[in-house]
Amino acid sequence: MGDIFITYPGGKNGSGVYQRIINLMPPHRTYVEAFLGGGAILRAKRPAMVNIGIDLDRTVVREWGFVEWRGGIPNLTVYWADAIAWLRGAQVDGKLEADWLVYCDPPYLMETRSSQRQLYTFEMAEVAQHEKLLEVLLGLRCMVMISGYWSELYAAKLAVWRSYSFQAMTRSGKMATEWVWLNFAEPWELHDYRFLGDTFRDRERIKRKKSRWKARLAKMPMLERQAMLMAIDEVRSGSFEGSDGSDDGRRQSPVEMAISADNDDHGDGDMLDIQAAKEMKLI
Repeated sequence: MGDIFITYPGGKNGSGVYQRIINLMPPHRTYVEAFLGGGAILRAKRPAMVNIGIDLDRTVVREWGFVEWRGGIPNLTVYWADAIAWLRGAQVDGKLEADWLVYCDPPYLMETRSSQRQLYTFEMAEVAQHEKLLEVLLGLRCMVMISGYWSELYAAKLAVWRSYSFQAMTRSGKMATEWVWLNFAEPWELHDYRFLGDTFRDRERIKRKKSRWKARLAKMPMLERQAMLMAIDEVRSGSFEGSDGSDDGRRQSPVEMAISADNDDHGDGDMLDIQAAKEMKLI
């Protein structure tokens, strides 16, 4: 969305925060960001085919209307609504399908926050409100992610979900542990590969490798690029086979040979090159 930003308390636009969250997202057709606020994740991630934001604050919804008027996210609808009620209604109506991803970033449980003062127009200060939210999320029949600080309530209610934690800087400049709970297994494909890597150095390393692959692929004859694409599909499906009598009894695919060459040249080649190249339609 270019230089258009909506500032918001507790937003996920900090360096290393939105990238880590986006790196947890599997492919999806419809994306729902409940408790939208500034929509840092929605703004940063690759848009889905259908994009939905939900917020109870009329001012937030009005600001998003201005952003969209300036030219924002394609196929985006922002609802002025209570996120819990909206999600429950969508589930009852059968709208939430398996290829939907719902990301919730609600006001954090008050007992987990260093400051007890009100940050939002519509807080979730009562434990019962969080219990109600988690009850609805547990009943959804689609992919769900929710952010928060660790608490006994979330740990107990979401015990059967997968969790992921990382360090992030708060508005006061202190470090805190952010948690994300997910109701799906670790994906083997991502919706958006642009932020791959746990640290800035990792992300820059992968960007350089993608650039090298792009340059190499651009120089290849068309049929050789097609052969590489076929090899990538074989590696991804685990169906490649054969032997040329090498030490390990297995023939190297063209992809593996290219990776070996990259390792020899730079010492950091791996399958991330291949996934990124294919996702960017470079091959």
